[in-house]
Amino acid sequence: MSNTPRSKRRLSGVYVSKRRWNLKGSWWIALALLSWIGPALVGQAPDGTPERALQDLALATKAEEIERHLPVAIVERAKTLGAEDRMAYEANLVARPAMPEAQSKLEIPDDGHAFLVMKNSDMEQGAANLTDSVVTGSDAVLRFALGRVANEAIEVMVWMRFEDGEWRIRELDPGSFRSRIRFDEPEFVERFRNRELKANESAAVSTLASLHYSLQRFVEDRPDVGFPDDLSLLSPATGGDEDGDEPPAAYLSAELACNDAQSDGYRFHYQLLRGGPEGAYQITARPALFGKSGRFGYVINESGDIHVTGEKRDATTDDPMLGASEPDSASTE
Repeated sequence: MSNTPRSKRRLSGVYVSKRRWNLKGSWWIALALLSWIGPALVGQAPDGTPERALQDLALATKAEEIERHLPVAIVERAKTLGAEDRMAYEANLVARPAMPEAQSKLEIPDDGHAFLVMKNSDMEQGAANLTDSVVTGSDAVLRFALGRVANEAIEVMVWMRFEDGEWRIRELDPGSFRSRIRFDEPEFVERFRNRELKANESAAVSTLASLHYSLQRFVEDRPDVGFPDDLSLLSPATGGDEDGDEPPAAYLSAELACNDAQSDGYRFHYQLLRGGPEGAYQITARPALFGKSGRFGYVINESGDIHVTGEKRDATTDDPMLGASEPDSASTE
């Protein structure tokens, strides 16, 4: 490849563009490439190029402007989100990251010395510099150098594909041991689907873990009693020795210190299976409205293992352990 700045050459049908620019910037600009913010576009790359598509993304402030450069399959999948989930998805697209320096902002310099710069007032604090771009057919790979000084530059890679008349971002590797971002995987959208149900399910698992921990503490403090037959013994009013000078221990909140409780869309049921210090118990968690307040049922016992089912019933220890694989949720019809 020629050493002349911005030289271009076609090799075996592959178009290669090489740019040598001053290497300034910082690692966080890798995320800023996806932040969809910037001032009026200056020094634009030619229309119809991957570089121009990334510049458009850097300046976009509306979800539809961003989706113009997201994979077609992802855009179509996003259309199937419910209204509230769609709003959360769009808000995430246009969210602006916090700048590391006060009053900092991203700009595309009019003199073309960098692809993207961060400025604090009129002083340039760092820059993202496009060092190479390779286009072969409908695919493109772009490489950026980011770093406060040249010898600390971090390499960032961007993969794009030409679909439906636009260059669309598929993947970004921000470098510096950070995880790649895949824009062409269903999870990019699916993480916003059923957000309320997922939040309830996560809270139910956390509550079961909290109940288990509280019971373990109670047994350690009251080995003569062991696991209780009534969780009210773990309440702030009755958790300690009544004749002692110390105030009663509060193992559980009053809301959860009962054999049947409800919280965050789930119903919890405690059952003592065997009393004494070597006792056994189980606690089930089941959606109050199956399919609407939660999709899965859970159970925990004295081992601390949580099992899960997607069927409309109480979970049992014969069901798969949580994390082994997510069960299919049963029909809500």
